[in-house]
Amino acid sequence: MTTSKKKPVVSTDMRKVKKLLKDIPEDRQPIAQGIYKELVFMQNTLEFLKEQVESEGAVSMFKQGRQEFLREHPALKAYNATIQRYSLLYKQLVDLLPKTDAEQHSDPLMDFIKA
Repeated sequence: MTTSKKKPVVSTDMRKVKKLLKDIPEDRQPIAQGIYKELVFMQNTLEFLKEQVESEGAVSMFKQGRQEFLREHPALKAYNATIQRYSLLYKQLVDLLPKTDAEQHSDPLMDFIKA
């Protein structure tokens, strides 16, 4: 069995994210790079799963012994699980970015309400 190393396709959106990585502090760069690589992989996986669901449908027939019934397509199930983790990783990457001036300024009314 041979394994081929397929180069991941990097979307335009992920290229924009890659440009934002330079704003992340140097000490957090290894973490950011690791998250970025996982996001690229997950985005490619999500695209593949999405195409599969679009072509085969959201449900599939499942046969177990004599019984046959409809169930959620396994690709849809994998897509739903992956998209949740993709969103979490994306948030982690965004959280590594330094706070903007707008985020650093506090609102006295909100501070009072939160207290």
